[in-house]
Amino acid sequence: MKNFVLMLVFVWGSSLALGDVLIKDARLVKDNGETGDVRDLHIKDGRIVEIGVNLKGTEETVIFDAMERAVTAGLIDSATTIGLAEVSGLGVSYDGEVSGDDMAAGFQVALALNPASTLIPLASNDGITRGIVVPEPGDSNFAGQSASVRFVQGRNFLQREDNGLHLYLRERDRRYAGGSRARALSLAVDALEEAGRFDRQREAFDSNELRPFAIGLDDLETLLRVRSGAMPLVVHVDRAADIRNVVDAFTAFPDLRLILAGAAEAWKVTESLLAHDIPVLINGLDNLPQNFDRLGARLDQAYLLSSAGVRFALMSGSPYSEFRSLTQAAGVAVANGLAWEQALLAITAVPAEIWGLEGLGKIDRGAKADLVIWSGDPLEVSSAPIAVMVEGGWVNLETRQDRLAKRYLEVLNLETKD
Repeated sequence: MKNFVLMLVFVWGSSLALGDVLIKDARLVKDNGETGDVRDLHIKDGRIVEIGVNLKGTEETVIFDAMERAVTAGLIDSATTIGLAEVSGLGVSYDGEVSGDDMAAGFQVALALNPASTLIPLASNDGITRGIVVPEPGDSNFAGQSASVRFVQGRNFLQREDNGLHLYLRERDRRYAGGSRARALSLAVDALEEAGRFDRQREAFDSNELRPFAIGLDDLETLLRVRSGAMPLVVHVDRAADIRNVVDAFTAFPDLRLILAGAAEAWKVTESLLAHDIPVLINGLDNLPQNFDRLGARLDQAYLLSSAGVRFALMSGSPYSEFRSLTQAAGVAVANGLAWEQALLAITAVPAEIWGLEGLGKIDRGAKADLVIWSGDPLEVSSAPIAVMVEGGWVNLETRQDRLAKRYLEVLNLETKD
């Protein structure tokens, strides 16, 4: 068997499914980075095939020693723009919204993703192995469809192109509906009703015997998938009153799968969310009352949702101001009452469940081998990944910033010698 010391892992390239790998002495964390059973993980063809003590491989098995460090499933960020943008504030580098169109349901951000983005390794350096790349509203409350991605550079970046349809109904989004939030919600419901009419009269539509729709064919097809439950509807909304109206409006469609995002005041309406099993995506650090919709924002929302039994996951939102915030938000949630294990689940298993990402977010036999080996407690800001694996392949953690620092340090050294 081939033996390698763990500390050398990061020099490997970012290829998926290396083959036969055995990680020795991995601490499967329980309630912090120093507790949990120490086990060996046997990985083959991108999946965990065996978990145990003193596992043996074959002559072809590559062994890595985790040295009893904390090992978690790869983290999942439920809202990011990595792959759509490079430089914050530079509009030409962003391709995640549609302007001049009052209906963008058919828009897919997947078609604009850059698998060579320099921001991808930054996600890996925070232990994030998967992300949901979301669109932003341009001139429509329906902003388009998100994509799920693997945080590895290259052709394996995109995982799924139609992850969910995003509808924005926050305070500032009412401008897309003539300045009225009531009108914005009404138009969204009307669009779903139109999709139902389209489905019932598809033959007449195809033969041009049906009165024209105000919505394009791509948008109708997308809305129809949402109505049927084939794709979730992700509604970005904050105010408790609006959340109640959204739940009442969209639960009228029996097959529709609803997810709330942002939801600063979701803690006020937990009974309704629990009754309809509606999951919530929250930014655990975003607790400022920035507008009238967010007067009830608070840092202990994760604890309140968990106590009520509402499923929730943490999201970052921006790759510029929010890096290292996913684990930090989980740690802040623990500081405000949430159990450590629940906080870890909110960035691993729960988002995988909400988004339907099969085999992710957990360390089990048969699960995909998305793994992170940490220097300490994963939820401590002083901890960092030592090594990251995506589907059995070690990810190169070197960033563009690392390469630039090395390049100019070498130049500086030469100038100093001269």
